[in-house]
Amino acid sequence: MEPEKIRPPHRFWLLTYPRTASNLLLRILSLEDQSNLVSHSKTSYYFVPTMRVRMGPNGTYGKHLDYWTSEQRNSLMSSYQTSFENLQQQITVAEVQSKDLFIKEHISWMIEPVAETKFVFGDHSTDELPWTVKMFAQQTRSNGNETALPDEFLKMWFPTFLIRHPALAFPSIYRTCVDNEGIEAAKAQVTVHSLEMTLHWSRTLYDWYKKYFDQLRSSSTEKVDWPIILDADDVMTEPKLLRRYCNIVGFDPTKLKTSWATASQQELDKMDHMERRMRSTLSASTGIIDGKTSTDLEIDEEAKKWRVEFGDEQGLNMQKWVRLAMPDYEYLKARRLRVHT
Repeated sequence: MEPEKIRPPHRFWLLTYPRTASNLLLRILSLEDQSNLVSHSKTSYYFVPTMRVRMGPNGTYGKHLDYWTSEQRNSLMSSYQTSFENLQQQITVAEVQSKDLFIKEHISWMIEPVAETKFVFGDHSTDELPWTVKMFAQQTRSNGNETALPDEFLKMWFPTFLIRHPALAFPSIYRTCVDNEGIEAAKAQVTVHSLEMTLHWSRTLYDWYKKYFDQLRSSSTEKVDWPIILDADDVMTEPKLLRRYCNIVGFDPTKLKTSWATASQQELDKMDHMERRMRSTLSASTGIIDGKTSTDLEIDEEAKKWRVEFGDEQGLNMQKWVRLAMPDYEYLKARRLRVHT
């Protein structure tokens, strides 16, 4: 009898956008109890320092690239490179331990400035070439890769895209902005919101990965149709689906959690103000909360509530962002992982 083949360690990437219930998914998956994963690893947001640079002193998020100063350009490029190298170090740790990696990242935090400028101001608004971190002397980037990462790095991962109905995710993004930065600041960030309240980045990167894995299909030993898409509605209501997902990524499905203790004061004290706000619902919960899905949701009815909550102008903006995102959401949702295929 032939000896059992041991598969090499995998790198799994959970690619999200804000307010997709990604923290809930990680809690349910119980990463700390999964023996195939590298121990004591940072599991999310390697590129959050880059976003903090852009939203903070750098002040370039949502601004046209052609008008940035040399200092703004250099500080942001340095932040991209540092974030990338920190993630590379975690990959090395996993390789030494011969363990899998499971990392969560918001796609929008990895998008490079040329793609953002063209998305906001038009395809012909700048002639600058895309930014790419340095990985190899000879590296490539192809159409559809709008991140600051070279193709060679993206191809190292098995990606899962987590999506959530825009009429649930986008208003939640705006509420956190109001809570963290104030009402007037939230109103003033229309361009920033247009970069965050979209599924363009998810769909474009999904299509890039789909093309790549389709090309590998004939020679690959993988039986899974990568990339995978999970919908937040299913995460909250379909336990059988998460057991199937565990089998795909090599997790122990018996470790899945359906209940937990609320966050202790000590745990809350370790979070900064923004993280505490972003995790507030999960921190106060003891399990999956009912009523957080898009079942029976009507955008026109929700839009009336947004105008009351956010004011007429921002309520109408919210309705516009949600409507614009729906074709991409429906496209991705139709391709999501299901309990039975």
